[in-house]
Order: sequence, then C-alpha cells, then structure tokens
Amino acid sequence: MSSNSSPRKKATKKKTQDLKESVEFLEAHLIRYMDTFSTPPEGYTKNGQLPLPHFIIPVRSGLSCPIKWIKQLNNRCVAGYLKEDGPNDLPHVSKIYATPKYTADPAEPLPHWVHETLQGLATSYLVFLDVVKNMDNWGLQADIIWYRDLNEHIIHYKAQLNQIHSELKSAIIAHNQCKGRLECAQLLERVLHLVGELMCMPTNKCACGGWKEG
Repeated sequence: MSSNSSPRKKATKKKTQDLKESVEFLEAHLIRYMDTFSTPPEGYTKNGQLPLPHFIIPVRSGLSCPIKWIKQLNNRCVAGYLKEDGPNDLPHVSKIYATPKYTADPAEPLPHWVHETLQGLATSYLVFLDVVKNMDNWGLQADIIWYRDLNEHIIHYKAQLNQIHSELKSAIIAHNQCKGRLECAQLLERVLHLVGELMCMPTNKCACGGWKEG
C-alpha cells in the first residue's frame, strides 16, 4: 500500500508545482498587460483635448471608440492604440487634417502674406511651421506641410504641361511643314491613279480616327 502511495504523492506534487508555475506565468503577463495601458507605449502620448480629440476607430454595429494612445508619424499620419488594445496588436494608422472651427461667422480667406509664406522661401516657411508646431495641433501642422507639398507638385505638373504643350506645338508645326512639302512636290499627281484601288480596300472602308487638323 505504501509503495503505491509514494509515486502517487510525487505525481500530485509535480502537478501542483506545474499549476503553481502556470498561475505565476499568467499573473506576470496579466500585470504586464495592465501596466501597458496605465502608461503610454514607447513613443506614444495620451490623447486628450489636444492634439487629436476626434481620432476614433469604428469597431462594430456602427459604434466607434476613441484612441487612447497616439504617436505622430512623419508622413502626415498618426498611429494610435485603443484602450482595449494589447502589446501584440498593430497600431491604427490614419491620415490627419486640420479640424474645422465652426463659428457663427464665415471663415476668413487666408491673406496674401500667408500664401506667400507657405509657398515662398524655406527660411520664412520653417519659422511659420515652428510657430504652428508649438500650438500642439497636429492636424493644422499636417495640412500646412501638405499645402506646401501640393504647391510643389502643382509647379512640377505645370512645368510638365508646358513642356508637353511646347512639344505638341512643335509637332503640329513640323506636321504642317511636312504636308506643305508633299503638296509642293506634286504628290497628288504621282499617286492619283491609286485612289480607286486604295478606297476599295476593306481597311480603308472602316478606317477612322487619327489626328485631324483643326
């Protein structure tokens, strides 16, 4: 009897020890999980009235949850975690824009000096941008950067269009000159006998399109 009870006691003791280690492991991870959301993840800050009070994430059934932890990225985006997210969850990433400030009076158009600053010399623009950064308004900062980037895109596209228009104008002139040389060379007299044969060809009956002057 005693010989059988000894292995059973060892098995019970081992099982108890395994359970104890499992409990300690789960408790350690639970503490880590709770600590993750009592302090911001690395590089993140708590989202409050500023800078992004309206940063919310749709969850289910038409409901949305506000982002608790936020981090500003370099590409006019912001990353964030919900309070329910864990350390193994990927952050939510969203574009950010300036938040409209609604008042009884209509918004005033930007004065000329603001346009000149946003589109002008880098020194003036960087001073302007630093002032906005100190306002801790990420949406406003993102749209100012985007405004200047778009202005540079527009300048680039306009230059491309001007180049294309110039090349198109040169091609039209060369096309007209080529047509004039063919006319002066009396091309029609040389090929007039082909008109009946060529017009009867199936490809010419169905031909359409091509560039047409005027």
